[in-house]
Amino acid sequence: MSDRRSFLRGASVLMGHAAFGQVMTAFAAAPREATWFTAAEMDTLRSLVDVIFPATDSPAASAADTHYFIDLAIPACASAEAQKTFRAGVAALGQKHFASLAPDSQVTLLKARAAADLPLAYDQSFFKILKDYTLCGYFLSEIGATQALAYERVPGGFQGDLPLAANQKAWAI
Repeated sequence: MSDRRSFLRGASVLMGHAAFGQVMTAFAAAPREATWFTAAEMDTLRSLVDVIFPATDSPAASAADTHYFIDLAIPACASAEAQKTFRAGVAALGQKHFASLAPDSQVTLLKARAAADLPLAYDQSFFKILKDYTLCGYFLSEIGATQALAYERVPGGFQGDLPLAANQKAWAI
């Protein structure tokens, strides 16, 4: 349960950040280019997000350009400490040639990092930050919102005239 609270805390901090609207506007722009990470770091990050969210019956996180979302969101929304932690984590895995490892080796390496990061505070935990930003970026992307989640353009459909019982409150929209 504390893992879920950690995600909710991270996601609410990220989405509640004043710069979040600018991040989403930039993320919607095409073509996408890295602005904060180097090309080598982006290769590592692309592989990392695919370990967190691999292709199944919906596309992998990299297909949704989640790594580009992270490139925009970390410098705009993360604390200075979280930025330092995250960049150091990407660099450490890059030195281990994470992007060129076999998928099972990537999973093993990331599981070990997750276990080591579990007792750490959020801003000191590379894995917690990676997981939060990956999930937020994926599910806020068009691919995540339309192919991984059940998508309804108008949730519940439009019903313009609903009968109300006596003393029943009207619906707020």
